[in-house]
Amino acid sequence: MSDSLTLGAGSRPATVQASPRWWRRSPYGLPMYAAELWLRRLVPLVLWFSAGELGRFGLLTAGSQLSHGSLREWRLAAVMVIFILMVMLFMVVTVGMLHSLRGALTETRVRRAGGEEPEPLLTGLGRAIIVFVAIYLAWGWQTADAREFSDADMERYAVQYDVYQAKLIMNALAGNGAKPAEPVRPDAGTNLVLDLKVALICTAVALVARYVLSALHERRGGRRLAFGVAFCELAYTFYAAAILVTFADERSAWVGRRAVTTWWNERWAALEETVPGWQGAMEWLGDARPHMVAALLVPLTWLTLAILVYGAYSEDARALIRGTAADRAADALENRTHRMTRRGAGMLVTRAGLDRWPPVLHALRLTLRAGAPLFTVMCLCYVLLTVAADYAERGAYYLIGTAHRQLWWEAYQIPVHFARDLLFTTLTLCLFAATFDIAAARQRAKRSVSAGE
Repeated sequence: MSDSLTLGAGSRPATVQASPRWWRRSPYGLPMYAAELWLRRLVPLVLWFSAGELGRFGLLTAGSQLSHGSLREWRLAAVMVIFILMVMLFMVVTVGMLHSLRGALTETRVRRAGGEEPEPLLTGLGRAIIVFVAIYLAWGWQTADAREFSDADMERYAVQYDVYQAKLIMNALAGNGAKPAEPVRPDAGTNLVLDLKVALICTAVALVARYVLSALHERRGGRRLAFGVAFCELAYTFYAAAILVTFADERSAWVGRRAVTTWWNERWAALEETVPGWQGAMEWLGDARPHMVAALLVPLTWLTLAILVYGAYSEDARALIRGTAADRAADALENRTHRMTRRGAGMLVTRAGLDRWPPVLHALRLTLRAGAPLFTVMCLCYVLLTVAADYAERGAYYLIGTAHRQLWWEAYQIPVHFARDLLFTTLTLCLFAATFDIAAARQRAKRSVSAGE
């Protein structure tokens, strides 16, 4: 599967009943193909997205409601479970939306004409969920979800902040000479900040469960075990993150006091002063880096998920070097090293954040094999959709006007945000599905030409 974008690369060649139109084969017709997919599959896409938003709203409300009351430390541990369910709901909805586009792809019709049976949603979801979790955590997408989770709690209990600020003002205005009592700080918005002891217990339980389920999944496979592994992976990561947040300030202060840190800061400052243009180049790189990531790496990551859902993806990093001299060197290294050494090297790669790159590089490799124009047009379309979605939201607010109270503004924002996210999400997923289909068609054409020669 790593050498082709098609699942049935080794199956007998098949022909489609009708020749696909030019925009389904040409990289320059990618926008038209994505629009065609969007129009043909608009109803299931809207249903999937609406169900996901409704479930997300229910989980946000449940997490906010559960986080306040007695036994708050253990309540927050249960709130973390709700947050994990919200993340997994996002993954299920994304896979479901991509799967709803599967029947409209030319590649799917070719596979079925070649005798391949239609793949159920649960089968594709079981194959994709574990790697989806790895990509989700590696690229830090949980930050935006955690912020939304906390913001929802702050909005539902905003009166706590009003009372707190009012008491601070009253204390400042009091001139009786006595030191006023410190008002009770709001606990809204902190529903993901766990107690250290509770976080340690939950992390240990999640770690053991993840180890057991991972071992069972490697031996038996299956959709249920895949979901269990994904859930435990998220639980272990998020509960452990609560522990790391607790020690983050102390660790930063300790590192800042080390002599090697002081030496490094001094050398870096001297380098900026000595090398002409170094500081300006670093500032430019710091400003351009977020845009480069958003324009190139983010669409590649989403394309990886599309390839994964459609059954033509290998999560193994060896897929990047398959058939090369580096592949033979890796085989020799694997045969001559101990299992504990390989496992330690894998943990080092994960801790260094290098595990985020193999999926993206694999998607880049498969896309470039179909032609560099396809990759360029995909990234350009993704950037244009991002900019168009922001301008569409701004235009909607311009049409609504400004002569409204705050409460009405909050009511207006709900349909505007929903429509904006609906259009952007559905169109981008159609874009990545169309990219996969064009790449698969071009790979199939190259194989047929090579076989004819």
